[in-house]
Amino acid sequence: MAGLKNRCSIYIVFSGKKVKLPVNPEEIKTEYPTDHKTYDVIGVGQVAVPQKPSLKAVSWDGFFPANRSEPYVNSGAKSPEYYVKCFEKALKKKQKCRLIISRSGLHDTNMKCIVSSFETQDKGGEPHDIYYSLELLEYRPYSPKTVAVITDPDTGEDAAQGAAEAPRPVETPVLRVGASVIVNGEYWYSSYGAAPHKTANNLSTTVTRIVSGNAYPVHVGNFGWVQESQLQITG
Repeated sequence: MAGLKNRCSIYIVFSGKKVKLPVNPEEIKTEYPTDHKTYDVIGVGQVAVPQKPSLKAVSWDGFFPANRSEPYVNSGAKSPEYYVKCFEKALKKKQKCRLIISRSGLHDTNMKCIVSSFETQDKGGEPHDIYYSLELLEYRPYSPKTVAVITDPDTGEDAAQGAAEAPRPVETPVLRVGASVIVNGEYWYSSYGAAPHKTANNLSTTVTRIVSGNAYPVHVGNFGWVQESQLQITG
């Protein structure tokens, strides 16, 4: 972007202080990571389940020039030490910053961020210039949710506490197909009581069929037909 000096401006706002980069970097890399999940489904194969996008990251390499009279240096540039101190302070103070890239007619960037990585390098033959690598990570504000506690004027207890102490309703087991049961007594070949028959003694199984009106209306497991009075419903 060095050749777009008059068309592109890059600013970073540190705690309300707007700082313009003295030299535009040649390249700016923007990453849009995702946290999509993939699963293997029997009969289908691999499927993807989309998730919300992860934090965006913007990075580039550049330098802070000591000679601010060069034609590629943006107006109002300051000393290299000034910019280094801005980034060092942002890291030390855990500052929330804002990246602004104005592209003059193209799409602009305005992203709240934090400085996730900042490295500097001195090069031989250029003792006063400071080269650097920078990565800015998108910042999303977050805060804990608050819950209002309403006091019952009659008892003085918290409504939430009263709700927590309320007894849970007890579910009554119902005789149905699929119910777990314990069987005792004789079970028969048919619901009419046809032979052959055998005797169950605390037999744990499930109800597989119900025929109302017959002498032995309930069929259990792979065994036979019994009366409802012979069953203890366990689930």
